[in-house]
Amino acid sequence: MHADLIIIGGGEHARVVIEAAQTDRRGWHIVGFVDPNDCGETVVRFGVRRLGDDGALREYPAAFAILGFGSLPRSNTRMAALERLGVLVPRWATVVHGYAWVSPTVSIGEGTVVMAGAIIQTGARIGAHVVVNSRAVVEHDVTIGAHVQVAPGAVIGGGTTVGWGAYIGLGASVRDHITIGDGAIVGMGSAVVKDVPANAVVMGDCAR
Repeated sequence: MHADLIIIGGGEHARVVIEAAQTDRRGWHIVGFVDPNDCGETVVRFGVRRLGDDGALREYPAAFAILGFGSLPRSNTRMAALERLGVLVPRWATVVHGYAWVSPTVSIGEGTVVMAGAIIQTGARIGAHVVVNSRAVVEHDVTIGAHVQVAPGAVIGGGTTVGWGAYIGLGASVRDHITIGDGAIVGMGSAVVKDVPANAVVMGDCAR
């Protein structure tokens, strides 16, 4: 029997999360989504109900939930939602798209979403409420802290550590066995070849 799942948000990112949940090999029964807006395109495209705003979560105390929206680097939107919804969401789901490859030796925290085509190799440890986006590659023995976003097409080399709340931009490449500090931002298309301090912003070739 599939567990009930509610998506928090109904916009563009939520549609990708819904599709990931629909293909997840563990199986989810998507009850619907909550959003203050109508999000009619999401309803039409997937036949998924809008349940109402966040208050509707009270009607489904046994359901799992997952964040269905991303955030810009340094934005606290996702964190604020987690704090606000803590009393309404007893269980956070972990969703892995059916066309992602995740080694059976990987650990993944609650609230994390792994999108289509992503690859997570042996021994990697992924924290809570992380987004590993489409076609991103997380190599062997990488550690990714909570609340990290790894954008589509990014590649993180083996043995690397990515700190809490960091953001790895679209198509960025991170060399093996380095450290990306908490809250750091790696710009789109960057090539990171040395450690990045906490809260730093790096971009370009040999990102610095």
